[in-house]
Amino acid sequence: MKLHHLTSQSIGALSFAAILLTLTGCGDGGEGPGNKGPMSPGPSTRHQAGSAAPGRAPSGYEDGTYVARGVYGGAPSHMDFTVSLEGGVITGVDSELMEDNNDTSRGYQERFAAAVPDEVVGESIDNLEVGIIAGASGCADGFNDALAKIRDEARTESGHPTGISHAW
Repeated sequence: MKLHHLTSQSIGALSFAAILLTLTGCGDGGEGPGNKGPMSPGPSTRHQAGSAAPGRAPSGYEDGTYVARGVYGGAPSHMDFTVSLEGGVITGVDSELMEDNNDTSRGYQERFAAAVPDEVVGESIDNLEVGIIAGASGCADGFNDALAKIRDEARTESGHPTGISHAW
């Protein structure tokens, strides 16, 4: 096993990088100051049964509409996403932007919110993960965080094994 020693120069560089990450919004690199204001806690996921007959879908996910907060960045920032599922396929996505936000971060969130439905509607939720959309890498991280929470909420016992933990 190879050991790595940190020098004061590398510690300084890491500290600078950590500070820079907390100051960036949804973007993919240091444009403008970070988000300001407290993050309101709120529930991480909410579920409403869809207009289709509720029950266990053969896809392994229960049809319905799910709401989850996706958290990202060092500040941290967040967006709330409402995702509709039918047969394990995403049929709709709505995004709610973070209230206390600077102009730069709000711009990234607005562009991401406008573009994400075109990327994910019609896709299976099962293994979906988005990358940079509309120049917003942080927002993508937030969406992926929310999607993981929605997957866990919508997953049915018969569709997927339970008790599996992620190895991070």
